[in-house]
Amino acid sequence: MMKSHLSDELYAKYGVRNFVVRKGDIVRIMRGNFKGHEGKVVEVNLKKMKVAVEGVTIRRTDNKSVQRWLDPSNLMIIKLNLTDPKRKEKLYRLAEEKKGVPIVEEEEIEEEEVKEEEENKEEEENEKESSEEEGNNEEEVSENE
Repeated sequence: MMKSHLSDELYAKYGVRNFVVRKGDIVRIMRGNFKGHEGKVVEVNLKKMKVAVEGVTIRRTDNKSVQRWLDPSNLMIIKLNLTDPKRKEKLYRLAEEKKGVPIVEEEEIEEEEVKEEEENKEEEENEKESSEEEGNNEEEVSENE
């Protein structure tokens, strides 16, 4: 019930069209007086089924500035807050179901690249050692002859 569309970039990355709005997500307002405004989700009210976005306020008759509650269907998520491991797991699971391809995190990609570089260095060192040993063996053979 509290879902919003994902931006084109996030849709391309995860293959999921919409996702639940949470505090900390960065959203763009797509309808209403604040159309085009981007901001961080400050509060989510599950009873009212509304969302408050940073910088979206209205003036009351007593001149107080209060949050303007927005419907999540009028928002588009631009950046997801993936600090919660359960939320991240759910997003990756949905993405895998939709796309059929597991999502690999950027951190994991960097770790894999570092491991590959280390393995390549080890292989080069082993090759140098083996070539040095072969050179030593050839010298011994020539001395014996």
